[in-house]
Amino acid sequence: MVLHNMTWIKYPSQELLEIEDIIWSQNVISRFMHVYFALFVPTSLLAGTFNLATLVRRRGVLTTLDLYLLDSVVTSLGVTLFSFTAITRPDYMVSSHLSCGVLSFFFNVCYFNAQYLQIAMLFAFLFQDYLPCVRRLKLPGGARGCLSLVLACALGASAGGAMLLGTAGSLLESAPCQVDPLSAWPEYEIVKFSLGFGAALAIEAACFLLLVGKLARGNGPAQKDGLSAYPLVLASTLSMFACRLFYNIMLLNRARLKLQRDNGSPRDELVMNIAELVLFAESCAGNLAVLFLHQPCKEALAQGLRNLSRRCRREEEAPSSMAL
Repeated sequence: MVLHNMTWIKYPSQELLEIEDIIWSQNVISRFMHVYFALFVPTSLLAGTFNLATLVRRRGVLTTLDLYLLDSVVTSLGVTLFSFTAITRPDYMVSSHLSCGVLSFFFNVCYFNAQYLQIAMLFAFLFQDYLPCVRRLKLPGGARGCLSLVLACALGASAGGAMLLGTAGSLLESAPCQVDPLSAWPEYEIVKFSLGFGAALAIEAACFLLLVGKLARGNGPAQKDGLSAYPLVLASTLSMFACRLFYNIMLLNRARLKLQRDNGSPRDELVMNIAELVLFAESCAGNLAVLFLHQPCKEALAQGLRNLSRRCRREEEAPSSMAL
């Protein structure tokens, strides 16, 4: 591994060389921040909390799909909470390299866990249903064993990313911080792209080819959870791909700039910040997919709305009866 001296790197907005472009980019990111924290954060927190409460209430009868979705909902809520680190934009919060490294590590645990969990769900509800020879490849402990493996892989990938931050010699120094530290070595972005998107994309592409082949042959899901899992897994996978594609393209662009010893332009900084918000919005899309496509959550929502409607009618009828 080549050691890099990253002391030269700065955010373009801190160089104050292109004042007009900096002001314009800061105005744009401020608008994006207002939209994200006004719409996406409350929606994600409400939907995620409702899904979590519904699944926990069913803990005595949790199916395999429920266990996977419980992990997904907790991870999505974690990502939403981590997004509060961006609330200071267009400024960046300042912390020590040690604190920033810890923040980056735990965020990446959620990041990799969500991606690997998606692959595990495709494996559980597509591969085992489609390929008879794969059904024999079962981990000890069933779904819980698979979720433990997913978490172990996420922890390993996050630890690998933490080793590439390049701040071991200056842990107590203060610097601007975000979930992907700017001062990290370019290998950090490359490894994160490879482990968190590139390899997963190849596996998911193979899964979708199998799914298309299965649907073309008119074969329905043989598993008990299959009928409800197919649209849910499909929707969450497509939303994850859409949100992560833009983000990972910008990660590679940041790595390219670092290798060229170029701080980039205010526009590069703006687009990277927007890509980060799009990544955070993935958790909102995932929670909404579970809420509207998972039958127990959908039924709980419908029941809650009916109860709310009855209560409102009673409150309206009460003043009328008192007036009589």
